[in-house]
Amino acid sequence: MLEVEAKFPANNPGQLEFLLVSKFAARFVEKIEQEDLYFQHPCRDLDASDEALRIRSICGDDRIAKYQICYKGPRLDGLTKTRDELECDLESGESTDSLKKLTSILNALGFSPAGSVRKNRRVFELLFEQKQVVVSLDDVLHLTPFVELEILCEPGERQAATDCILQLASQLGLTQSERRSYLEMLQLRGLA
Repeated sequence: MLEVEAKFPANNPGQLEFLLVSKFAARFVEKIEQEDLYFQHPCRDLDASDEALRIRSICGDDRIAKYQICYKGPRLDGLTKTRDELECDLESGESTDSLKKLTSILNALGFSPAGSVRKNRRVFELLFEQKQVVVSLDDVLHLTPFVELEILCEPGERQAATDCILQLASQLGLTQSERRSYLEMLQLRGLA
């Protein structure tokens, strides 16, 4: 599965949220807190190869944490942050002990911490050009607000999904696409 994604600064998140709901009939899905712990491979530089390995902690309104492990492949184009993504949820009911064990397994294999990103995310869904788009309004610790537009698709649908994302961004008045990850932006500031 491909994750076709574009990220933009959200200069006025409240106005953007109003536009999503009023003009595009976006449906609010959830408000969540996320913490992403990134790891570096012991034998190759994931930064240099434009890959990422992370464990994500997700806490919603129910305050019950869920965990995912995710590998992201290199970006596939120069306009968006499109990349292969392999993601696995830990079984429901797992505790923070599972997170500690998974981190310990990665450390035992030689993976080392590469930084962390903490954010509050408001998630919306909308149908645009007959494609399901996930819109995330992100408040990232130590960064200005951002909005991410994302479509999950099969490789053969990549161009159509990219065109859809870019057209939606244009209609939302979003400019200055940001291809760096939140981790990269925080590292540049010495905060990851």
